[in-house]
This record gives sequence, structure tokens and C-alpha cells, in this order.
Amino acid sequence: MYEPQGPGTPFAQPYGYSHPPGPPPHRTKTSGLAIATLVLGLAGFLALPLLPAIILGIVALTQTGQGKQQGRGLAIGGLVVAGFWTIGWVALLGNLGSPDSYTASPPSASCAAPPSGRANVCTLKPGDCFQQPADTGINTSVELITCDRAHSTQVFGAFTAADGPWPSGAELKAEALTHCQRIMTKNVDTPRLDAEGVYTDLVTWKPGPDEWKHGMRTVFCTLVSPDSTLTGSVLVPGADLSIPTG
Repeated sequence: MYEPQGPGTPFAQPYGYSHPPGPPPHRTKTSGLAIATLVLGLAGFLALPLLPAIILGIVALTQTGQGKQQGRGLAIGGLVVAGFWTIGWVALLGNLGSPDSYTASPPSASCAAPPSGRANVCTLKPGDCFQQPADTGINTSVELITCDRAHSTQVFGAFTAADGPWPSGAELKAEALTHCQRIMTKNVDTPRLDAEGVYTDLVTWKPGPDEWKHGMRTVFCTLVSPDSTLTGSVLVPGADLSIPTG
């Protein structure tokens, strides 16, 4: 029921009423340089935008400090992305320029195909038999021989060498002994060789410097009979011939 107010009674204000608001607060603009920093940072895969992104980002941080302009987060984000791209480009260029570095190129990038009936360090496989050349060195091709004929050498397994600069024979020796002896235990029919009085040496075949530079890390474990007295395979039935072996 409506009740009129007396002359001395002030009008009651309805719920929710407020005095007229004052002037709207001042809104700061977003820094255009901060936006540009983010855009250029995202385009850092092209390399050229990286330097402008870093320069504009530093200026944008100054513009957006202490509430001067909005967009500080954009500037920081752009600088972070530009930093990641910069690190990536430096790493890539460093790999291309360093003589001790290597790339992820496939081994075929530096392996010439050997003539028919021959194999090199890039085409050799566990189980292959061949005549050991006079120079047992690196990056030579050998003539493959069927294992039922007299031969000097058979590959009985392979392992992947550790990354790093191309190793000398002495540097690889300890690593090769560890892996090749492990593979020999499971793959080579040692009791038969001993019973037949066959003398063999453990010899490893590793990639040459050029193959190593292009990512080839496979080292082959071979048994070599100096007198070429191997006839038949030295492997046990069902030997693991995978690369790497085991």
C-alpha cells in the first residue's frame, strides 16, 4: 500500500539507485611496437625478421613499462619466440660451419655405390663374407664371397658408435670391444671354431671421416682369419643379423 510522505520526510530512494557516474576512466592504447614484435618473432623462421623483432621488442618494453601503454605481454612473448628462433639458427649455422660436426643427412649422402659384387662400410651387412684387403683401413670396398668358399672375414654383427668427432682406431677400441664381444657371445659358434683349430682376430670396420660427418655411425664387428681358412659361416643358427645387433 502506498503511503504518502509528510512534508518533513525525505523521499526514500529505490533499491539500486546510485548517483550519476563520473567521467569514464582513461583507457591506454596497446603499443603498436609490441604487436610488431610478436608478429616478427613468429616469423623468425625466415631469419631476417629476428633482428628487427629484438630491437622493437626492447623499445616496446620501455613503452609498456609502469602502465604507460598496454601490450607488455605481447612484447615479452615476441622476444621469447625470437630468442628461440635465434638459438635454432645459430645451432644450424654452427653445424654447417664446424669441421668436427655432423648433420642428420642419411648415410647415402656420402656413400658411393660400390661395383656389383662388392661392399663398402655403407652397404655391408651382418652375415657377409669377404676377403680382407691388404689394407684393413677405412672406407675401402671389398669383394663379397659366398660363405661356403674359403674366405678370411665374416661380419657377425654391428653396433652404433657414440656421437662426437670422428674417432681414431685407439679411441674406438674400448667401445668396440665392449659391443663386439657381447655380440660375439650370442652370434658366433666359438666352440666349433675352437674344435676346428681356426685362429681368428676381432676386427672392426668403421665409417670414414666423410661418412661420419654425414651421420653414419654403424661399426661392423668381424672375425678375420689371417690364413683365409674360414669355410662356412661362423654364425650360430638363428643368429641376430639386425643393425644394430642386439
